[in-house]
Amino acid sequence: MSRPKITVITPTYNSEKDIEKCIKSVADQTYPGKEHLFIDNVSNDKTVEIIREYAARYPHIRLLSEKDRGIYDAMNKAIDLSEGEWLYFLGCDDLIYNDKVLEEIFTSHEANESDVIYGNVIWGNYGYLYDSEFSLLKLIEKNICHQAMFFRRDLFKVSGKYDIKYNVYADWVLNMKLFGMAGIRIKYIDKVIAIFNPEGYSSKNMDLNFARDKDMLIRNFFPKDFVDLYYSYFIEALSEKDKEIHKLKHELNSVYNTVAGQFIRFYKSLKKR
Repeated sequence: MSRPKITVITPTYNSEKDIEKCIKSVADQTYPGKEHLFIDNVSNDKTVEIIREYAARYPHIRLLSEKDRGIYDAMNKAIDLSEGEWLYFLGCDDLIYNDKVLEEIFTSHEANESDVIYGNVIWGNYGYLYDSEFSLLKLIEKNICHQAMFFRRDLFKVSGKYDIKYNVYADWVLNMKLFGMAGIRIKYIDKVIAIFNPEGYSSKNMDLNFARDKDMLIRNFFPKDFVDLYYSYFIEALSEKDKEIHKLKHELNSVYNTVAGQFIRFYKSLKKR
């Protein structure tokens, strides 16, 4: 079985505190056919200097440092510059789980039979495992960490790249699109892929465009039969909840009237004394 080349893509900006561990987690991979492509947003700390020092030692490291419009713009640039048949997006403060991850995945049959491969991540120092296999329904409620996902490079010619309109959840939008597209071979493997930093960019920023557009995205990307069923159930569930709330309000009002009546009778009895 042929071994495809893997491009690991890491956007950076003033990442000197974390970047060395990230570099080493890729360099330590036993899989030989890899490149590590850094897209730097003109850092003004020692990020670029550190990457260049390691690039002198490891020929699989490449660097582009120029102004960009955010993480997803950097990731889109890297898609165009990458040489690998498969792409993997690793944050500058994230780590590949162990030195055998690429070896185990890309010497298995899944690599020949899939367009997207995803597994699990560990949430930083909390040790929490996220998050097993996804369905359309599960993808409505939560996203797959892109640190757990591998994509065939040619897939982006079909799906399009990341929509930078969404500053935090462009990867969620892409996942919704891919899960809803016919003919895309998506494979879940029960392996830990990375240690994900849960206190990174997405934890500190909001994506108002995604919040506003989420219903539209579900309707646009998911099969119509699924969408109709989902929203009919959703509306019915809301209707049942409204009934419960109305019943509770009625019960509370009855309790209020009972207590109020007792208080009035007690007050009148005091006045008669």
